[in-house]
Amino acid sequence: MSPMPQLLFLIVALICAGATNMIFVKAHGTARPCPIDGGMSLRDGKRLFGDNKTWKGFFGMIATTAIWLPLAAWLATNLPVARNLSLLPFDELTTPLGIWFFGAVMGLAYVVAELPNSFLKRRIDIPPGKNAAGLKGFFFLVLDQADSVIGCVLVLPLFTHITLLDALILVVLGSIAHYLTNLGLYAVRLKQQAG
Repeated sequence: MSPMPQLLFLIVALICAGATNMIFVKAHGTARPCPIDGGMSLRDGKRLFGDNKTWKGFFGMIATTAIWLPLAAWLATNLPVARNLSLLPFDELTTPLGIWFFGAVMGLAYVVAELPNSFLKRRIDIPPGKNAAGLKGFFFLVLDQADSVIGCVLVLPLFTHITLLDALILVVLGSIAHYLTNLGLYAVRLKQQAG
């Protein structure tokens, strides 16, 4: 198993990318955000994903992850303490394009993994940015934190070797970090709900 600090080093980079993307998404521009589903509803009369899943957020996450992970790579290759913390073999991604590509793929995995959750919530009448009550609400609260983390963990073996235990720990720690970050974003009114 990789040491805990190594797992946290990767999680912090992804959390920073997600928080930066949330700030980017909430920044008001002149254009109205375009939902990924284009406003399309299915036969059940319900939206495919809803208004909260936008192309701005989709491409924003890819871009912010493609920025934050190269920053983590720079730290890991220039600072001995960061080098010891890095789970990823950044020195094997020998070109900046390789590092940016890795970041972009992680960002893509992050946003794509959120879409099935949004699809499912629309089917059971949970509005975008809201949650249900009771056990159903708890299930989706956990899923909301874990879905993007699971997406990133699933593509991580394309770039480095991780054990199954590493993957499980990354999902648990990443989900907790995601939840705490969302609480912070809610506190500064960048998210509609806590968690």
